[in-house]
Amino acid sequence: MARKTTATDPLVQIFAAWRLWLLGAFIGALLAWGLYQLSPPAYRAQATVVVDQNLEEAWEYFPDRDLFHFMSRETLRLEELAWSDAVLQAVVDSAPAYSLSQLRGGVLLLSHPSDGGWHFYANAQQPEAAQSLASTWAQAFVEAARSAAGASPELQTARAEVSRELLSDEPNASRLFQLLTEMDFLAEHAKGISMYTELYLSQAEELPVARSVSQSTYLFAGSVVGALAAPLYVLLKPAKRRR
Repeated sequence: MARKTTATDPLVQIFAAWRLWLLGAFIGALLAWGLYQLSPPAYRAQATVVVDQNLEEAWEYFPDRDLFHFMSRETLRLEELAWSDAVLQAVVDSAPAYSLSQLRGGVLLLSHPSDGGWHFYANAQQPEAAQSLASTWAQAFVEAARSAAGASPELQTARAEVSRELLSDEPNASRLFQLLTEMDFLAEHAKGISMYTELYLSQAEELPVARSVSQSTYLFAGSVVGALAAPLYVLLKPAKRRR
C-alpha cells in the first residue's frame, strides 16, 4: 500500500522526471534562441549627464537631515523638466518619425541616482538612431536646465537675512527659525531650477549601444520556462488506463 501511494504522489513523480526537466530547459533555450534570431529586441543607447546640486552650498544653514528632502524636491523638478514638452520637442525635431507620446511610451527611458550621473536611454531598431535620440535628449535637457536656473529675489533676500542674523552678536533662535521656515516655503514654491545646480554632459558622442535585452537573458528565460513546463506536464498528463 505504501509503495502504491509513493508511486502516485505528484511530488515524487515530479522529482523523478529530472530528465524531462533537462529536456524542457534545452527545448526552451532553443526556442528562445530562435525567437531572438527572428525578432531581435531594439538597440539601446545611453547618454550620461552629471548633475551636482551642491546641497551644502545651497542650504548651508539647514541641518543635514533636511538635505535629503531638498535633494528629492530638486530631483523631481529636474525629472519633470527632462520629460517636458519643450525638451522632448527638440528630440522630435531631430527625429520627425517619432511623436511625443511615442517618446514617453518607451522609446526614451531615464535612470538617475538623484545626485550624480543621470542616464538617458533611447531605444531604436538601428544603433545610429538610438545614439542620436539619446544624445539629442541629453543635450536638450542640459540646455533647458541651465536656462531654467535662476535665483528668486525673495529667496535671496531671506538668505541674506539669515546670514545677517547669524553674524550678529546675539543671534535670535526664534528669528532664525522663522527665516529658515520662510526660505523653505519660498524654495518649495519657486519656479525653475536652483541656481546652485550644475549640469554637464559626460557622454554625448559615440555613445555605448547594445541590444536592450541580451541574448543570454533570452536563453536563460527560455530555459527556465522550459524547465518549469516539464513538471507541469507531469502533473497534467492523463493517467494511463489499466487493462
